[in-house]
Amino acid sequence: MMQLVLDNMWWHLKVHHRVSPAFILLLIFLILSNFSLAQERCGTVPYMNQLRKEGIIKQTDEQFERWLEQRIQSRIQTEQTQRTQSDHYQIPVVVHVIHNGEPVGTGTNISDEQILSQIEVLNNDFNRLNADAANTPALFAPVASSMSIEFIMAKRDPQGLPTTGINRVQGTKTSWTMGDNAVFKALSFWPSQDYLNIWVLRFSGSTIGYAQYPVSSLAGLEEFQNGAASTDGVVVDYTVFGTSDAGSFTLDPNYNKGRTTTHEIGHFFGLRHIWGDASCGTDYVNDTPVQQTSTSNCPSHPATTNCNGPVVKMFQNYMDYTYDACMNLFTAGQVSRMQTILDDPSVPRRNSLLTSPGLLDPNCDVLDAALIALESPGVITCSTSTSPSITIRNQSCSELNSVKVDYSINQGANQSSIITLSPPLGINQTTVINLPSITPGSGINSISIQLSEVNGQADENPGNGTLSQQFLVDDSEDFIPLREEFTSMNWPLISPQQGIQWEIQATNYGNSATVQAYNQGTNGTESWLATPVLDFSSTLTASVFFDFSYAYNGINYDRLKILASTDCGNSYPDKLLDVSGPNMAITTSTVPWLPSSPSQWLSRYYINLNPYAGEEHVRFAFVFTNARGNNAYLDNVEFFVSDDPNPVDTGDELFSVYWSSPTSASVTFNLDERSNIRIEVLDILGRSYIDTSAPDILNQTFPVDLGGAYTGIYLMRIQVAGRYYVSKFYLP
Repeated sequence: MMQLVLDNMWWHLKVHHRVSPAFILLLIFLILSNFSLAQERCGTVPYMNQLRKEGIIKQTDEQFERWLEQRIQSRIQTEQTQRTQSDHYQIPVVVHVIHNGEPVGTGTNISDEQILSQIEVLNNDFNRLNADAANTPALFAPVASSMSIEFIMAKRDPQGLPTTGINRVQGTKTSWTMGDNAVFKALSFWPSQDYLNIWVLRFSGSTIGYAQYPVSSLAGLEEFQNGAASTDGVVVDYTVFGTSDAGSFTLDPNYNKGRTTTHEIGHFFGLRHIWGDASCGTDYVNDTPVQQTSTSNCPSHPATTNCNGPVVKMFQNYMDYTYDACMNLFTAGQVSRMQTILDDPSVPRRNSLLTSPGLLDPNCDVLDAALIALESPGVITCSTSTSPSITIRNQSCSELNSVKVDYSINQGANQSSIITLSPPLGINQTTVINLPSITPGSGINSISIQLSEVNGQADENPGNGTLSQQFLVDDSEDFIPLREEFTSMNWPLISPQQGIQWEIQATNYGNSATVQAYNQGTNGTESWLATPVLDFSSTLTASVFFDFSYAYNGINYDRLKILASTDCGNSYPDKLLDVSGPNMAITTSTVPWLPSSPSQWLSRYYINLNPYAGEEHVRFAFVFTNARGNNAYLDNVEFFVSDDPNPVDTGDELFSVYWSSPTSASVTFNLDERSNIRIEVLDILGRSYIDTSAPDILNQTFPVDLGGAYTGIYLMRIQVAGRYYVSKFYLP
């Protein structure tokens, strides 16, 4: 980046021959800014500050260090009762690959081989078995140390089933920032007291990794020890995960030895940056030299820093910022610090890893199929005859050849169906199976499903094979253009788990649709609000805008999804929006949220609907998932027969005329309700040049082209619902 700025400066000088002092100062600022950004490869410090700001972690660095120093001294004094370096640590690892839908081994969906190469790097680096250990300078060789630790891909998952320790999930964004931390971690997470979670994804910005620092058992802070459990672990960009020594992986040429992950796991075990994140600061380790700041690139040894005199830098330490090829050691003091963290049972989610069930072979004594989801009928559908479909997972240690499904509708007679699985369902795999059709009635229906047998035998874990859910049969229809302002609740709604529902409440817009989730309802229940079935068959382009208002309470991650169906709502395979917590909020509030001004809304949120052009039975659903966080509001949902993300705003007028050239204009309508319109252009003799009409107009734009007309005075006459509006204009 810095070279790019310098190149641009040289080009500017060559072209313009001289530049102003202000321009030079601006370029210097950009150079320094980009140089600084390039150096901030690790985001652990700002990440921990973010958690403190959000109130998730309350202890300060100073509190933690005082506690840890006491633990280290106690450990030294009672060494005979503590773990020594001859003891062996084992850490179960799960790698969550958050990809963009690419085939395995392509782009963000990195290969198993690349992942396993990173685990090998960790085992070599922490045990000082790395080949480049020989490059440690003689000055630092006496303090270089190993930890006798083994990072093991988890052998069984949280359900006790066999696993490779690699979990692949398609993300909801193509790239991520630290602000998305809770969102992407929620996509794939295993209990952090039992697994070292590593998320691998594409970062935007200069950060390529960060970790969650351990917390201590400080008195008075017990309630916060588990508050960060759902985000604990390490995050690494996919271009720096693994080593080029093990294969031709697509890695950053400066960070292609896997040392970013070594660095971040050092943080995970309690190590600080070697310069202490301050000018000549401390990392609280006695055998690492004091250092003024981070080290970039890969300098030659000896390199010096100035902290009350010249000091030789240990830039080879994994906790500096040098290129991967330049790193090669942890010190004995750093190892002692990490061991103290791991040995202390009072440190949440570190010591417990050593006895994790993820280190054990899977439990293969149970024959079990789990019922994961009801795929159809959809929660809001128009179908009065439907074939239910369900997703099941094999949670046994052998293949599944068949399952028996018992099901009923509206507490009626039980039906049974034996489904043969061909090919057999492998261990931990999922599949969708279809059941014989059912005939629900109009309105609210309930369906109950139970997996009763597996491979001809009773399912030995029936608790995860049961599902009961409500769904709504609604055949209301409409067409676009369409506007819904929720003066009353006209759209179908339901909570399939019988939680709280969308309702109408007064806001600054008059009435709005809302889910009152502030400390109400049951976690995980959904509130569905759907459009009628919309006819897009004569539409070439389409879009929808809406206003949304929500305040994040700082803790609970409520969620909003917008789903789409092209089969009248029998299934909703398309996800148009998926946001949660602060990413869907206009502000933060710890009191019940009620918007009182337009500034408290996310206004005119735009979604392109062109993929649904030509479809006859389109339905969209606004789905709120309750985490008992805060109230959410929806209003001014407006469907356009246009894909323009910036339609003309007519203000309070019914229509506006905009001239794009002396002979070309457009008329944009913004009517209160759908009406018939007519547009005429006449000369002063009454001759007609334009005469067009259209029914059911709401918010469309019509072109007016007078390129073939003579110079003169013309009248534009617009008829809306039987009323005429006339204006005079001159055509040059």
